[in-house]
Amino acid sequence: MPLPDHRAGLTVALGTALLLTGCATFNPFLAPEQRVDAALRDHQYQRALAIIDHTGEHHPQHALLREQREGVLQASREYRLEAQARAEALADREQWRQAFDALTSIRDQVVDTTALDALLARLQLRHDARLRDLLNQAYLAEAGALLRTDSVDDALVPYPDRRARDTRHWRAQRRELLYHGLLEQGQAYAADRQWQRALSSLETARLLYPDAPVPDNLEKARRVLHSARDQARDARDRAHLQEAEQRVDRYRESGELADLLAARTFLQQHRDDDQLTPLRQQVDAWARQRVERTLERGETLYVKGDYQGAYRLWRSVAPLDPDNPELLKKLERGGKVLENLRSLEQ
Repeated sequence: MPLPDHRAGLTVALGTALLLTGCATFNPFLAPEQRVDAALRDHQYQRALAIIDHTGEHHPQHALLREQREGVLQASREYRLEAQARAEALADREQWRQAFDALTSIRDQVVDTTALDALLARLQLRHDARLRDLLNQAYLAEAGALLRTDSVDDALVPYPDRRARDTRHWRAQRRELLYHGLLEQGQAYAADRQWQRALSSLETARLLYPDAPVPDNLEKARRVLHSARDQARDARDRAHLQEAEQRVDRYRESGELADLLAARTFLQQHRDDDQLTPLRQQVDAWARQRVERTLERGETLYVKGDYQGAYRLWRSVAPLDPDNPELLKKLERGGKVLENLRSLEQ
């Protein structure tokens, strides 16, 4: 049944308005180049490229549109890069919802979404890891508070007051929630091979319910960390031995006092390392010999009246044996003589 004249006119008017005010890229009466321009104004790069690619080669504007193609691709890349930079900046400030929206809101606009999707996946991983760490931090803190006040539960039993019952009930609920939360966090950390965090979460869960089955990955976390500590200690010991041998060899080749001091200082800094004992004994023997020879050489100079030379020699070996009583006496005697000589000169 045909519409009355006034309704037909209204329908035509609405249709015309939609064509004029709606998205111009869907207007079949506009030329392709006009639809491309309209799409670019709206940052609809996918749509602009589709219009170009679907315009037949016999169309009079085909060549002109093809020339625009690279420009559309470049504009899409720049628009996408701006959105990615904005999303990363928002993520750095932990404004996660805005960061995700900055990427997902343009996904249907840009031509190539590969980099966009990759960044979205990376940000999702960052988001999940950060959330997991925050939750784990909260769980550990609350579990620690519960464990430190364990005696409260038994102390409240004799009290028939509703508040005592409610408190015990609330604490029991929190204990169960924290137990399951820490188990979940610990297993997630273990899956990511973050063994120290896995161990902390799983051990705390076990403390909350000591009679429950041993959590999965708890023993593995302990073994891995123990092995890692052993490997780190072995690597450290090898590095110490290598460094000590190099310093000893350097002195053996040069005979310089500075090299002997460097070797002795290093070995004294690592006195608890038993593997260095033979080298330490060798260097200590060299130090004693050097001090004895220097005491004799200094005394010879002193007798000849070269007090400055004698004092300089004795002071040079003082770091090798700072508590040597003979050396201390010579330094005191030489220092007084030099001080008297300076007084006379003045």
